[in-house]
Amino acid sequence: DASVVTAPVQWLQRSLPEARLALRRRKRGGGFVDLPDHPMLALIQNPNPFYGDIALWFGTVLSYCIDGNAYWMKVRNRAGRPVELWYVPHWMMEPVAPQDGSDFIDHYLYSPGGAAPMRLDPDDVVHFRHGINPRNLRKGLSPIDGVIREIFMDLEASNFVASLLRNMGVPGVVISPKGGAMPAPDDVEATKAWFQEAFGGDRRGGPLVMGAPTDVTPYGFNPQQMNMSEARDVAEERVCACLGVPAAVVGFGAGLQQTKVGATMEELRKLAWHNGVLPMGRGLVDELKRSLLPDYGDPAGLDLYWNTDDVLALQEDEEKQEKRWSERLKSGGVTVAEYREGLGMPADDSHRIYLRPINLMEVPDGQAARRAETDAPKTKAHDHGGHDHPRATPEQMRRGAAYARMLERQESRLRAAFEKALRPLFARLGKAAGAAAAAALASPKGAKAEPSEEALIAEIMAMLDNPAWQVELTEAYGAHYLEVANAVQDAAERAGLGTGLPDPVARAIVAAGGRRAGLIDLDAQTRAAIFEGLAEGRAQGEGASQLAQRISLYVEAGPWNSGEIRAAIIARTETKYAQNISTVLRAAEAGVTSFIVFDGRFGAPRSTPAHIARDGSIVSTEEAMAMAAAEHPNGTLSFAPNFA
Repeated sequence: DASVVTAPVQWLQRSLPEARLALRRRKRGGGFVDLPDHPMLALIQNPNPFYGDIALWFGTVLSYCIDGNAYWMKVRNRAGRPVELWYVPHWMMEPVAPQDGSDFIDHYLYSPGGAAPMRLDPDDVVHFRHGINPRNLRKGLSPIDGVIREIFMDLEASNFVASLLRNMGVPGVVISPKGGAMPAPDDVEATKAWFQEAFGGDRRGGPLVMGAPTDVTPYGFNPQQMNMSEARDVAEERVCACLGVPAAVVGFGAGLQQTKVGATMEELRKLAWHNGVLPMGRGLVDELKRSLLPDYGDPAGLDLYWNTDDVLALQEDEEKQEKRWSERLKSGGVTVAEYREGLGMPADDSHRIYLRPINLMEVPDGQAARRAETDAPKTKAHDHGGHDHPRATPEQMRRGAAYARMLERQESRLRAAFEKALRPLFARLGKAAGAAAAAALASPKGAKAEPSEEALIAEIMAMLDNPAWQVELTEAYGAHYLEVANAVQDAAERAGLGTGLPDPVARAIVAAGGRRAGLIDLDAQTRAAIFEGLAEGRAQGEGASQLAQRISLYVEAGPWNSGEIRAAIIARTETKYAQNISTVLRAAEAGVTSFIVFDGRFGAPRSTPAHIARDGSIVSTEEAMAMAAAEHPNGTLSFAPNFA
């Protein structure tokens, strides 16, 4: 009922859904693969037929902040899998311990209004605690428990001012006779009635003449005397401090006064996220890992987290993080693999190299750096963001853009061809996985296996012969890279870089395609798809044939929703990378030593300051190769030979 509490709580309620709850699996070679279609995430997004995930989180944050305890109740299907989630107000739920002290929590007592209390098994309750309450170790402690006096003070101040404004509570003037005279009650009432009639309404402001010595004294409060802002500021500041949210972010006057001389509003919003939203979010996620994720199989290797990519208040922090990782990479302190993993991008063994400041040489992980030649020029390690690089002149940009546009016109045809080759490959892989699953499930052991049974999954993987599929995928990559290289050679000839694709360049490009095929961890993706298919199918009560059909579809799709999407994303990413390295290697063989960077599609606006900074910059051959390898899967980075 207190605005000093509901204002910061509602800010937290509105802010938390800006982040996205996400799940990922750690790969054996390092890095993570996202699991956007995990059934637990789907259930939280649509918890029950009557409200969605935002309403669910709003209620959870309310109870978590006010009481220190928030509760979800699970409703399970016949297979024991949760199919509905319900928010339960904190005053309706109580953890109960057995009287003999044999267990920490024996059950939860759910007391809905107007109904008899119900006993709930602890496995059917998700109990979010704000720390531990020392008065009751089974519950959390309210973060605003220590500011009850300040909240009461704010409520009383509000009630006092409201009472004065509602009925004034006091007379406007006091009329009293002088000299100790004691008028009769009838005279008092007559004087009161005469005064109201003579000076009320339209007669206000007229002259007052009394027939005897009389004092007329104004009485009441003026607006300045009713100003209690300083006292109320104390409550605003302390409640917000306990919730980790600066008062200015909420809109309280106490905080807005300080922003005029202190931190900017942008900095305060970041502080609110780091001190308020993110710590609360980590506490909620930690409990979901413990109380809900195990209902969907073995949670080992899974990481549940809040994805803040779309949180505007944190965007600059992520740019600073990218800059810090870039500085570490430039100094040679981390490998390219560590750099990519630090930014959430996939990495494999081909990335376990250092880029040392001596000509940005590649140094395999675990080996000493090669000594530079005594006559090698000493170059400065440039920032891949483009800030320290020379800029292309308008004439250089015109000639480079002409070359880049030739590659852009080729891209859609090449991408479609590779996508067409990948689709049947993944379809055959899914069909083979379904056949292997059907054979394994037909055995007595397979028919009784649980979704987390590693032996059953290992048997399916052995029948599938995944290494052979990896070889076929690598051959498809090599063929596509060679086709892209030949197309780039056509553009190179028109640009005057020589006729014919030299064999060493062709071999280097094809080899790069084989290494890129390693980016697809086919073994881990297939194993994860089989696991998820088994878990989901058993939850739906499916038989062996239905499970095999589901596994076939899941393996074909891999980490995506379908095999078509999987093929399209890979074709788009690898075509762009193949064009870039073909351009760099072919031009370098012809004697070109620098390249112009084009960041973004032609005619499309650049979206971030980093993109704007490196668009039009001039980089060396080594830098161009490193930038191409580190590019985001959905990136639009292109290179053109610097014909100067």
